[in-house]
Amino acid sequence: MSRQEMQTRRTDRGTISQAAGHALLTNDSPFAIKEAYVKLRTGLLFCMTKDGKRQCKTFAVTSANPGDGKSVTSANIAISFAMLGKKTLLIDCDMRKPMQRKMWGIESKHGICDFLANIGDCEVFTEKSLPLSVICTGTLAPNPSELLSSENMKSFIEYLSSQYEYIIIDTPPINTVADAQIVSTLVDGMIVVTKSGKTSSDELKYAIEAINQAGGNMCGTVLNCVNLKSLKSSYRYKYSKYGYKYSYKYSYGKNSK
Repeated sequence: MSRQEMQTRRTDRGTISQAAGHALLTNDSPFAIKEAYVKLRTGLLFCMTKDGKRQCKTFAVTSANPGDGKSVTSANIAISFAMLGKKTLLIDCDMRKPMQRKMWGIESKHGICDFLANIGDCEVFTEKSLPLSVICTGTLAPNPSELLSSENMKSFIEYLSSQYEYIIIDTPPINTVADAQIVSTLVDGMIVVTKSGKTSSDELKYAIEAINQAGGNMCGTVLNCVNLKSLKSSYRYKYSKYGYKYSYKYSYGKNSK
């Protein structure tokens, strides 16, 4: 790719169980939670690209609205693929309200924004316990849509696709900003996260229409925070404290928190 291959700094970190985000999937997670992600992963393994010529390897995760749990879902999909022994990369492309750094307890100063804006290297964090790497946003930019639409971004994804078996990208809510639509043109498939009791059918319809309008490949939806009485630990119980208020106040030069 341009810039004589992607310049990265790799940093090994601890195991997932040591991460700050207690909603992250581990071998000790309740059976119902692990099985839900196994089923989701299995479905994604059989997803085909829009032209039907090959299996999907790169996925972007979005949501209809803020606070639906798309960042937790993105991280756990990536962990699930890594648990299968697949070399997996998780990228935080939510340059408006990044969450991966906080969830993983990563001390990150450089990320995808720095690389795309040509102001620094892209720091890649690797897990010791799994074949999983994480790229955070780094220095937040005032022009996320422009960065995601750049040739740098296209080359970035193409290069990484040759280095990893699966790539999962966390993107902003598609009904709020255009970023996820832009990313949908760069990946093999799209996943929309919805929240039980919150996301309306119209909101989900608008989200799917936005993906279709951009020419993206809609792979499926995830219903999050389902409170099933038959389960001792439901999504609602497990993930509710990781909800957040979505805000689009940011300034160039500030690191993601």
